[in-house]
Amino acid sequence: MKSFLIAILICMPFLGNTQGIGLWTSAHVEKKLNKSFSVNVSGQTRFSDNANVLKSYLGEAGLEYKLNKYFGASLYYRYIGKRKQDKSSEDYYYRSFHRFYGNVTFEYKLTKWLKFDYRFRYQDQFKDDESGLINSGSYFRHKAEFTYKNKSRFSPYVSVDVFYLLGTGFEQIRYKTGCNISLNKRNSFDLSVFADKAVVGGATDPAVISLAYKLKMK
Repeated sequence: MKSFLIAILICMPFLGNTQGIGLWTSAHVEKKLNKSFSVNVSGQTRFSDNANVLKSYLGEAGLEYKLNKYFGASLYYRYIGKRKQDKSSEDYYYRSFHRFYGNVTFEYKLTKWLKFDYRFRYQDQFKDDESGLINSGSYFRHKAEFTYKNKSRFSPYVSVDVFYLLGTGFEQIRYKTGCNISLNKRNSFDLSVFADKAVVGGATDPAVISLAYKLKMK
C-alpha cells in the first residue's frame, strides 16, 4: 500500500489542470511461444474532452524476441481509427491509419529496489487516401523509465518519452507516472497519468489517465 500511495502522490501534479482531461483504456494479451519469443495482441480506446469524445480506437499485434536478461526486440503493426471532420459536410468520421514500428529494449536492475528500462522505437505511419496510402510521419522515439521494485503488489514508475520527427526534429516529450498492480502471476492492472509537451512553443496538452489490463497466457 505504501508503494501505491507513492504513485498517487507522484500523479498529483499531472492532474492540477483537469480541463479537457483524456482517458485511454486498453487490454493486452501475451502468449509465450518459447523462452525467447512471444506474441502480443491488444486493443485500445482513446477519449478526449473529459472522456466525452472517442478520439480514436486501435488494435495491434506484434512479435517480441528476448535476446537475454538485458536486451530484447519487437516488431508491431497497429491499425488506428482517428476521428476527423469532413470539411464538406462538417460531419465527423473515423479515418484509417496504419502504423508499423520496431523496438529495441534494454533493462537493468540498478539496485535491489530500482529498475531502469530504455526503449528505442522507429515508427512509420500511413493514412488511407483515394490514391492509396500516404505517409503521415516517421519518428524516432527514446523512452527511459525507472521502476520502484518491492515485495508488494504495487510497482510505481516514472518515464520520459522523447519524439523525434524525421525531417523536422524533436517534436514533443511525454511525461508519465503510474503504478503497475500485480493481481496474480498472469493478471495485472496498470494505472498511469501522462501529459505531452511540445518542444517548440512549449504548449502542454491536457493530462490523460490510462487504464490497462494485461493477461499473460500459459
